Amino acid sequence: MAGTMTNFLLLSLVISAAILCIFGPLTVLGVMFWHWHKELKESARLRAARSTQMK
Repeated sequence: MAGTMTNFLLLSLVISAAILCIFGPLTVLGVMFWHWHKELKESARLRAARSTQMK
């Protein structure tokens, strides 16, 4: 019984580690892309505001 519980615990640990290794970097890349997209939108808005002030 203890062997079965140990195997189950190790299997769940391996599955959790695999999920973390797959989705961890994807999550980080997604957050970086989101921040980059927000910065691009903000700089475009500022550029448009500056160009309309000149006119």
